[in-house]
Amino acid sequence: MKLFLVVLLFFLSATVTPVIASNLSNSVIQAQQTTTQLTNNAAKLYQSERYQEAVDAWKQAISAFVAQKDSLNQAMALSNLSLAHQKLGQWELAKKAIANSLALLKNQSQSKEEQKNLAQTLDIHGNLQREMGQATDALSTWQAATKIYEQIESSLAAQSKINQAQAMQDLGLYSRACKTLLEVVNVNIKADNCQDISLISSEELTNKLQAVATKTPTLTQIVGLRSLGELLRSIAQPERSLIFLETSLELAQKLNSSAEVAATHLSIGNTAQTLSETERVRRKRESNQEKALTAYDEVIRLTSSSTLRQQAQLNQLTLLLKLQDFDRAAQLWRSLFPQLTTLTPSHTGVYQQLNFAQSLIKLAFVGAGLSDMSGNKPIIQLNLPIQKSGNAKIQLPTFEQIEQLLIQATAQATTLGDKRAQAYALGYRGELHELAGKQNLSLAEQYTRQALSIATNFETPDIAYQMFWQLGRIHRANGNIPEAIAAYTKAYDALQSIRSDLVAINPEVQFSFRESVEPVYRQLVELDLEYASSLEKTGKPKDGTKYLTQARNAIESLQLAELNNFFREACVEANPQQIDRIDPKAAVIYPIIFPDRLEVLLSLPNRDPSLHTQKIPPAQLANTIESVQQSLIEPQSVVQEFLPQYQQLYDWLIQPLETELAKSQVKTLVFVLDGDLRNIPMAILRDRRSNKYLIEKYALGLTPGLQLLDPKPIADVEPKALAAGISKIRPNFAPHQGFEPLNNVQVELAQIQKLGLAAQEFLNEQFTSNQIKQAISDFRFPIVHLATHAQFSSVADDTFILAWDHRINVKQLGNLLQDNPIGREPIELLVLSACETASGDKRATLGLAGVAVRAGARSTLATLWAVQDESTAKFMGEFYRQIEQTRKTKIGSRAEAMRQAQLSLLQDKRYSHPHFWSPFVLVGNWQ
Repeated sequence: MKLFLVVLLFFLSATVTPVIASNLSNSVIQAQQTTTQLTNNAAKLYQSERYQEAVDAWKQAISAFVAQKDSLNQAMALSNLSLAHQKLGQWELAKKAIANSLALLKNQSQSKEEQKNLAQTLDIHGNLQREMGQATDALSTWQAATKIYEQIESSLAAQSKINQAQAMQDLGLYSRACKTLLEVVNVNIKADNCQDISLISSEELTNKLQAVATKTPTLTQIVGLRSLGELLRSIAQPERSLIFLETSLELAQKLNSSAEVAATHLSIGNTAQTLSETERVRRKRESNQEKALTAYDEVIRLTSSSTLRQQAQLNQLTLLLKLQDFDRAAQLWRSLFPQLTTLTPSHTGVYQQLNFAQSLIKLAFVGAGLSDMSGNKPIIQLNLPIQKSGNAKIQLPTFEQIEQLLIQATAQATTLGDKRAQAYALGYRGELHELAGKQNLSLAEQYTRQALSIATNFETPDIAYQMFWQLGRIHRANGNIPEAIAAYTKAYDALQSIRSDLVAINPEVQFSFRESVEPVYRQLVELDLEYASSLEKTGKPKDGTKYLTQARNAIESLQLAELNNFFREACVEANPQQIDRIDPKAAVIYPIIFPDRLEVLLSLPNRDPSLHTQKIPPAQLANTIESVQQSLIEPQSVVQEFLPQYQQLYDWLIQPLETELAKSQVKTLVFVLDGDLRNIPMAILRDRRSNKYLIEKYALGLTPGLQLLDPKPIADVEPKALAAGISKIRPNFAPHQGFEPLNNVQVELAQIQKLGLAAQEFLNEQFTSNQIKQAISDFRFPIVHLATHAQFSSVADDTFILAWDHRINVKQLGNLLQDNPIGREPIELLVLSACETASGDKRATLGLAGVAVRAGARSTLATLWAVQDESTAKFMGEFYRQIEQTRKTKIGSRAEAMRQAQLSLLQDKRYSHPHFWSPFVLVGNWQ
């Protein structure tokens, strides 16, 4: 889940001490000494968070400067007065003070010192605008301040640029923000944006930042590095985020700044929490969680800022809820409640209240013993303040307390004119009433519609989709399925319009793709399929066709959204295709897993889609899939013992479709797989009547969806291949540790060479990223064959292939293989030999799809687990023979070539075990 953070702005709250000339009269000197005492006192009061007293002190200083006719220092005192008013939420007074300050400064003679004072006042004005939710205006104001700083060659330009970067992030301009921060920190990194940083290895990045850590620390460098770390976390690069943050912490400690140390600990805690969410190894996950809790404790111990302390406590509360530590969570929310319900109106405060309300809803919901957050179950216990947790009693928040918090957040957002925050507050209030049960649904709908009236689909689709989704759930709970589908469809349309921005919806609110995006698609699919079935039962199957088509499109769109979320950037664009225009001899099968059933949607050429429902307990399906997966990993397993599971899967997925498939006379089955089904090869499904595996009956392919296909028959492809591989492992070389030699790689590459396919070959020391990049740049290779260890993971950074010089992650591989001169066609076939899915990662095949898409290849051949390289060499030899035969005869396809290669292993007694022949899968274009 993306954490909700407040990044403290880095500007100098100008505390001016007037210059005292030595040749002035005693009375003048005495007057200046008085104003000096007043300004120093006001500054100390402000820093001690005694803001009302600071206001009074600044007013006294202003009166003294007026009496002295010192308009310059009067202007600076007014800007500091504005800061104090901002802290008190006195926005009109703050605006008036800053306007008066700017008016005085613009009448000055504009010496360098006066220009510097103007720029500092603009910095404070920008903060006021951002706190009032006016990010665009704040950015313009900070840009004006930066321009002045640069004209007078002031070092404060860098500080103002950091402020600009924060406003850019508020506006979703993440690439611009990253480029700005990279300029500020001046690290020797060649990157135009933060996505480029992902292409730098962690070791290289650590070395570059260690060079920075040896220099004399500056406040600008500390905050710039921290801001970069926060930005990297928000775009799902937590490992690299931590490298920047730890460097920032090291510099802050050298500078002996407890304020900066505390602020950086907050960022480290948030990044550690993010790392814990993606960590598959329990020990490491718990270590990151403990690191996060410790970091938050350090913030609370060190900081004198109530805002920073509250933010640390809020983030700590979020983590405690994930850990289901309800006792500590209950103690924490009770201490936070009086603090956050008495905040003065501000941008920061409103979002703190909104995130607090979300945590309270979850605490009340989970604490009430309800674990399903789908919105279909009422929280009837919300009004009960006492709930048992183990042997202790904890106090849960009441419905009234949560609603009162949201009412306050709504009012404050309205006062600030912050429409986004206002829409969120109303939407969360609607969610609260939705969860309270059927009797509250009318109020839930009322508040949701109010939120939608503010967050229009056109202006704020990122909020609108969440509100339409909520409205759809409310209609569904009321039994109004057509209205529910209509609302879900609007949510779906909004999601489609912002697919490129899903990676960073709003870093200030709690957000998770798995919790906040994926369910929209799945629940729309579920409603579409249910409604189509009901129409068929009432004799209106044709009316249900459009709902089946929408369900098919939605499940494909979910796969695209998953890939964009995997890369944390919009790298996947849809290109809708009709199956009969791609291949009239292919069927596309969409198995869709729901909690109570398995739906199988079938698309055949020139026919309407059909639906087949299997009522299967979820545990039975999951256990069957796991059993099949375990039987395939080791070649020592007894196949006969697992045939019933292979047959069961066939009965669920294929048997209901057999009549339609037979009539259509299709030759290829293409699967768009869902959930745990992605972890097993469809080739293993076995027909109990014919005693044949599915691969013996059909050629098979996988695709994330027809929307991604760029079809071209393999028969039309020029047989030129770049072949590279690693047969030995470098000793004492960290990237190679944990891998075994692949002794038959040379045999594998020799077979490609023998068929006359390999235009260039790179083995062992020659297989480096630079060598491959150069070769790809110089020539067009329709086929790229990489015989080396590779790993697929649900995390992009952990999805890689092994080269001689380092591990090439999926993003680097994509850049490498697509480094073609403009106008060249994409790679037709990418073959990854000796790859496997990451252990313990149930969504690891997302990495396989990611490689297939990011490489820009029309199709990718890979394995789901590592197999003996001798059998792999045999498979590859036969596969390429089949490809060459297809090219000569113009009969066949990639999927058929793979099928024949698999059958050659199946029919060989040495390799007849499914472990050897079933892991090969073809992703993308099967033709």
